[in-house]
Amino acid sequence: MISTDNISIQFGTEPLFENITVSFSNKNRYGLIGANGSGKSTFMKILTNELDASSGTVSIDKTKRMAKLNQDQFAYEEIKVSDCVIMGHELLWKVKQERDHLYSLPKMTEKEGMRVANLELEFGEMDGYTAESDAEELLLGVGIPIKDHEKLMSSIAPGLKLRVLLAQALFGDPGILLLDEPTNNLDINTIRWLENTLKSRDCTMIVISHDRHFLNNICTHMADLDYREIRLYPGNYNDFMIASTQARETLVNENAKKHAKINELQSFVNRFSANASKAKQATSRANQINKIKLEDIKKTSRVYPFIRFNQGKKIHNKVVEVENISKAYDNLSIIKKFTMTINSGDRIAVIGENGIGKTTFLKCLVDNTFANTGSIRWSENATIGYFAQNHSEEFKSNISLIDWMAKWSHKDDDLETIRGTLGRLLFSQDDINKPIGVLSGGEQRRMLFGKIILQRANVIILDEPTNHLDMESIESLNHALNIFDGTTIFVSHDREFISSIANRVLEIKSDKIIEYGGGYESYQTAIGNGY
Repeated sequence: MISTDNISIQFGTEPLFENITVSFSNKNRYGLIGANGSGKSTFMKILTNELDASSGTVSIDKTKRMAKLNQDQFAYEEIKVSDCVIMGHELLWKVKQERDHLYSLPKMTEKEGMRVANLELEFGEMDGYTAESDAEELLLGVGIPIKDHEKLMSSIAPGLKLRVLLAQALFGDPGILLLDEPTNNLDINTIRWLENTLKSRDCTMIVISHDRHFLNNICTHMADLDYREIRLYPGNYNDFMIASTQARETLVNENAKKHAKINELQSFVNRFSANASKAKQATSRANQINKIKLEDIKKTSRVYPFIRFNQGKKIHNKVVEVENISKAYDNLSIIKKFTMTINSGDRIAVIGENGIGKTTFLKCLVDNTFANTGSIRWSENATIGYFAQNHSEEFKSNISLIDWMAKWSHKDDDLETIRGTLGRLLFSQDDINKPIGVLSGGEQRRMLFGKIILQRANVIILDEPTNHLDMESIESLNHALNIFDGTTIFVSHDREFISSIANRVLEIKSDKIIEYGGGYESYQTAIGNGY
């Protein structure tokens, strides 16, 4: 059990949230959701005592050990990977360190011998004798090979460090588990493993995630941070969307009925208030108006960008022919003699393990010279809008947002068109003159969508477009691609995103690329996996 009583926090003049009183019950799995900037991560830091609230208290069941997903991937650089996982159980790690130190002494005193005996008892009670094998199992589960388990954290890639920290949070079966974006940097197979692992845990869980499929699979409840408060809903994300929409519609409908009644009563009052014979009736109706209380429908913090991709010239038949392309880095072969045809209107999802070559494949399509062998022949009318996974170079200058966006405009686009595009992507009048170098990850991505909008591309190629986006932006992008009548090729680990868009799936493996027609569901059926 973990609960809060009147938690408030304020930065500057406005409170981020206020007077939050909520209880997270034993063994339930809560998805903590809300718009970017609503305070989800801040609230979680208050729960873990990393941040002091302006007011209010947090109560935690003292019989339960709490674990959280550490966000600082460089905090353990001089620690072995396997040890980093075990450090997730702080008391066990402390006992292990003291125990190992005493055993390393050339000679023990009687007092030290007695201390070792007590430590051995504590160590056993905390399952210390299986700690190394448990850590190894978790590391394999998150995709860290055995050869890396004894390496220092400083020697493994940043993406793998985040996986180690996830294993650290899961280690030792904590009674309370707090996870902030645990699916970041995970491929689809590892996300499936994580879902099964979390569902098997007998603990209270609070998870922040923008992965709708993940939330649907693991959550027993949703905790919605909006209107500066948290409301709990039973069920998963889909259940929450239905319930919250219906609740708001009910309030709106009730207010509409009340407004109609008020107007009816007010009309009578206006007509007959000066009429002596009906003065009492008019007074009675005026009193009725005063008794009608309209429901307070608060303004949501959720804001949806308006994303629409409209192609310029339409391609009617083949968009691109790929013939026998191969790509290798040094002696490592990534793509081997791959051939395919992409037609107008195709929506192709490219999936596979991290590091397998998905980004490389997209780069081959975008740059005809990138592949080592083979040919890529685009339609002469093809206009490509490319969204790179690593796009930091595009935002290193100090030009303003409006000047940057103007670079991608058509000759027919005037200044108002560019301003309108920025506005629909949630950049205010005050924002458009800011230097692009100060934009957040999510803001940069919205700018790239604006670039593709202005390019009027008939082929859109996207590499992990939902990373760093809030739920509202993901849903807007999802809808925009669904109604786009051009050709889309994209890499994603978001199964909801893939399922709702793709009509073809390419799975890149270490030795081949396999094509599945009929979308993500056909792919699931073909591999015999219900996830």
